[in-house]
Amino acid sequence: MRKRWGLVLLSVLAIMLFAAGCGQVKLTSQEVKGSVTSLQMDLPFTLEQQPQEQAAQNPYVQSITSNMITQAKGMDFHMTQFTTYVLNQEALQKAGAEQQANLQQKLLESYLLSFEKHVKATEQSRESKSVNIGEHEATVTTLYCKMKGEDEVIKVVFLPLPQEDWFISFAYPKEHEKDQGKLADQIIASIQVK
Repeated sequence: MRKRWGLVLLSVLAIMLFAAGCGQVKLTSQEVKGSVTSLQMDLPFTLEQQPQEQAAQNPYVQSITSNMITQAKGMDFHMTQFTTYVLNQEALQKAGAEQQANLQQKLLESYLLSFEKHVKATEQSRESKSVNIGEHEATVTTLYCKMKGEDEVIKVVFLPLPQEDWFISFAYPKEHEKDQGKLADQIIASIQVK
């Protein structure tokens, strides 16, 4: 009987140590390249793909590049996306001050709608907050939505820079808010403009 309890305790201890070790995600500092600028950030995976050029549908956007990583195993992010918009400065100057002032908000709304459509997500609610990335002001929008029948969280960082605007997105199951949500926050806190 003592032997059995000893084995049970040893098994429980081994499971606890294994679980504690698995909860630690190794982050490595990596450069993420846009069209004109690049960001340095700590990521739990290695970026091996180069950003792909996309067609710009907005007359104020000169070019769009996007790099999407999908990982559907374990507790990884379901999707991570890095997208940049290079603005058409000539068209913006002709548009006037009012159009320029509203453009950033319109770009954010347009990106969020197109991202939701692309991943087939139905938004239920959202929260936004301002954060500083170095000396630049950014917005982090958290979308709570349904995706493939599951409760999902999508965090989107919008970082407008003088040369190009960045969108960094993370999608993960709502049930993993305590681990993947904190990991997304940790990645966001590590972002540096190069």
